[in-house]
Amino acid sequence: MNRSSFAAVLLTGLLAAGHSTAQTELRMGSSVAKADQLSVSLDKFAELMAAKTGGRLQGRVFYQSLGAEHQLLTGAQAGSLDVGMISNGNAGRYTGAYFVIDLPFLFKRYEDMFDFLESKLGAEAIARFEKDTGLKHLYHISFGSGRDVQTRNRKLRVPDDIKGLKIRTISTPVEFAIYRAWGANPTPVDWGQTYTALQQGVVDGMQSNIGPVWSGKFDEVVKYNIRLNYTSSFVQVYMNAKRFGALPEAERRALLDAGREAQAWTRKFSADQVEDYLADLKKRGMEIHYPSAPEYAQWTAIREKVWREVAEQQKGKIDIDLAHKILSSQK
Repeated sequence: MNRSSFAAVLLTGLLAAGHSTAQTELRMGSSVAKADQLSVSLDKFAELMAAKTGGRLQGRVFYQSLGAEHQLLTGAQAGSLDVGMISNGNAGRYTGAYFVIDLPFLFKRYEDMFDFLESKLGAEAIARFEKDTGLKHLYHISFGSGRDVQTRNRKLRVPDDIKGLKIRTISTPVEFAIYRAWGANPTPVDWGQTYTALQQGVVDGMQSNIGPVWSGKFDEVVKYNIRLNYTSSFVQVYMNAKRFGALPEAERRALLDAGREAQAWTRKFSADQVEDYLADLKKRGMEIHYPSAPEYAQWTAIREKVWREVAEQQKGKIDIDLAHKILSSQK
């Protein structure tokens, strides 16, 4: 048998065995710049996906060019995008799956949140996200630490310092309740417009994990950061459910395996990066304040008030008993 005949027989055999040599490209949207830890995670996921499918699945990541998180999610629902991302806070527009996680000062350590997400109750939350949005869960991206507050001209030490300030928030009842309880004016602004809003003085500050502050060069428009870790946010990576279901079973398994590995990899990567981000921001001129124990206690004093208020507003959507169980179960 000559070489060309052998190749033809081999290809026929592979196809008969259910293996395809064709490549499928998945359009993957990131809401942030390529250097941001969220994009780095999505790149890692694409790398793992290609390796696990022998190159049959290829991910093409679009950085910031397909819109903000809300546009990515609606694009994935419509089928114009295959894979996208949304923070648990912004997901509140579409599902109550993660409302309990949005509550302030719920987790004593950032990593405790991921322990919850990997529990039975966490699996139920993921299933609700899928049901409410019609999207397929792939994995969660870690920020490495929770949200802080950044301000343009006023250093924050205690809640009295934030009173009267307009703070950029995401559009959720939990965020509104938190900042009102501190005496601030919560002002919803889409992430893509936040830099300009700060630059022009439309808002006096923002709330964010430290990674996006660093990658987005927000130190150019905010001078102060207070390390509060008041909510343990994460980013949900999802896929168009019909697109996922149309893939061969082996490729669906490979995608989920790649997601599990990307999640574990990103948890370590993001945790390792936090101190580097903080050190670099200090070099750029940002002042980082670490509240003392008495100062921090003043910030956390709103916990019960906000929990009760939000539970009353969102009846049936937030289980306060569950929140207390989560809090008391942590060491």
